[in-house]
Amino acid sequence: MLYSLDIGDYRLADLPNTLGLNDFYGGLQSYIENIENGNLIPLDFVVLGVIALLGLVLLILELKPPSPRRVRMQQGTYVTRRAVENEAGEAVEQNPEVLQSSVKVKARRRPGAKVDVKASVRPGQDVGGIRLEVRNRVQQHLDQRGIPVGNLKVRLAESDPRETRTRVK
Repeated sequence: MLYSLDIGDYRLADLPNTLGLNDFYGGLQSYIENIENGNLIPLDFVVLGVIALLGLVLLILELKPPSPRRVRMQQGTYVTRRAVENEAGEAVEQNPEVLQSSVKVKARRRPGAKVDVKASVRPGQDVGGIRLEVRNRVQQHLDQRGIPVGNLKVRLAESDPRETRTRVK
């Protein structure tokens, strides 16, 4: 700040000499002069293009609004994601073929939530039928609670009952 305001014995022109940046300052000055004169090598075009593209991406990410924290049920009514996870997990665990499950919920900008259910079943079970049953059960359970679901994804994996963390049903 003292250098920029020229207070006392400090001069802005002496700053590169004071910090020992003569070589860096000279190289930077010649690089800028080459840019201004159009004397660039192809690598310089690539570097400047990547810097401009990176700046554009960062600007777009900065302008994007953050994702909501709560799930919107109706106009002005919200519920936490944890509550939706608990309700969906309860609906999944009601199915006797499901050994264990995990539920992840993302809030959306419009009413409803994006629900991702991962469940384990015994090997040899009818995976398609169980998936459909779990999907319908979760959809109905959340509808009864008044929680709209915008996107429901159910993924089932076959696993040995001895390797699951819940008791065998």
